Amino acid sequence: MTHLWQQKPEPITDFVGEESADIVIVGAGISGVIAAQSAAEEGASVIVIEKFDKPVAHGVDVGAVNSVLHERLGIHVDPVEAARLMYAWSQQQANYHLIRTFIDNSGEVMSYYVKMAEDAGFTVRLNTDHTARADWFDLDERFRMFQTAHVFDVPEDSDEERNMWNADYLLRIAYRDSLAHGVKYLFNTKAEQILKDGDRVVGVAVSDADGFKRISAKTAVVMATGGISDAPDMLECFCREALYVDKNMYFPKGGNLGEGHAMVVWAGGQLSRSYPAPIIHPINFTPVSPGLNSSWLTVDRKGKRFMNETAYEPIVTNARLNAPGQVAWAIWDADYMEHYQKMEPLKFAALPDDLPEQVEQAVEEGVYKKADTIEELAEQIGVPADNLVKTVARYNEVVAAGDDVDFGVPERFLSPCVKPPFYANGIRAELLAVPFGVRVDDNSQILDTDDEPMPGFYAVGNMQGDFFTNSYPVTCPGSSNGRSVTWGRLIGLALAKGENVDGTPAA
Repeated sequence: MTHLWQQKPEPITDFVGEESADIVIVGAGISGVIAAQSAAEEGASVIVIEKFDKPVAHGVDVGAVNSVLHERLGIHVDPVEAARLMYAWSQQQANYHLIRTFIDNSGEVMSYYVKMAEDAGFTVRLNTDHTARADWFDLDERFRMFQTAHVFDVPEDSDEERNMWNADYLLRIAYRDSLAHGVKYLFNTKAEQILKDGDRVVGVAVSDADGFKRISAKTAVVMATGGISDAPDMLECFCREALYVDKNMYFPKGGNLGEGHAMVVWAGGQLSRSYPAPIIHPINFTPVSPGLNSSWLTVDRKGKRFMNETAYEPIVTNARLNAPGQVAWAIWDADYMEHYQKMEPLKFAALPDDLPEQVEQAVEEGVYKKADTIEELAEQIGVPADNLVKTVARYNEVVAAGDDVDFGVPERFLSPCVKPPFYANGIRAELLAVPFGVRVDDNSQILDTDDEPMPGFYAVGNMQGDFFTNSYPVTCPGSSNGRSVTWGRLIGLALAKGENVDGTPAA
């Protein structure tokens, strides 16, 4: 099979029109819009190419280290430790310098957008009730989580259109400011090929309702076309685990097809050498709502425990995706209210009064299973009763000892399964995005097949390869959108000055 990126087309030469700008950006997602707004603010002329009819951003959290919100709350995150732990998740396959540049600059960048948001009537908060809670900081390094998740929102009395994806509010703010600074957006326009003059990238061939057009770039072309979550052939080659999720969220549908990756390869660049780090979350992992993730005993279809259940997304979903038959069941007992609050004293300090009613409603609807004995529960979820009984007994032993010698779950997340009735729910794995990009250097300049920077060619957002690899780290929650914002702004500001992010002249 010959894949899209291996099928270099004939050069497009028949253009019906031409436009030019200092900087041309391909993609109007959060990284592309931020880069455009930042470059225009610094005085550059900017054209953004987008195949959809408007900018699109998804996700809730935007990660940053030591922003103005941290200062207001008296929170300090050690940047050295944050960068080290994020890098450790890649097992040294990521580019540490890309990570460290994000960590070191994200606070200042976030503070800039917090002010812009507040001036525009939006609010920004730390997601302390879910993904930025302080009581994970004291855990072992592999579970440590810093309070980096920032959430943009609108006041209750605002006329702003609501969106379940809070990152869209930041996108709106930056988009409006970019328009005020003269950024030109070519919507319903598809990037087709990268244009070069010798070794230098000088523009993009695009198509719209009128035909092919040449969009020339005096300084640089910035690729911001997203990841590969909607590209089955690329997932088959580079990220097979993403093919086994229960649901692909397609952010947005038809938006992450790998077309930008193909254009880079056709132009002489290369794909990232490191493995993708898919963002897969255990949506509906526990009763009531996706927000109540907890660390219940989990078994496979044979009724055997097979994972560390600490509710830290990559750990749970990595194991779930490799389970026999893609089946996994979380098991808990009648004291789940007490267990919730022991596991997550901050997050679950105030559980809803109607939680038991919600759980029973879920049982009636068949979403959750309920039985008076472990044997009966085993029958309901289709696992061998003898195995499940033995598994539960062994699990209760390690809980009583307060030391999970089998899988290493921290003591606070161990909850006995002894009091009937017993409950079970299937663990889901839902794909949000697949950050997998092209190979870049420390300035996020795209590299050719000899690992040399391609003049006038850069990548941001999920097109920036070698930032995440192997497993998506939630050490710094919101780091996917966070690196898109930080690197988007750094690239935009630098290129507008004719510089690289490190201050050297842009090639």
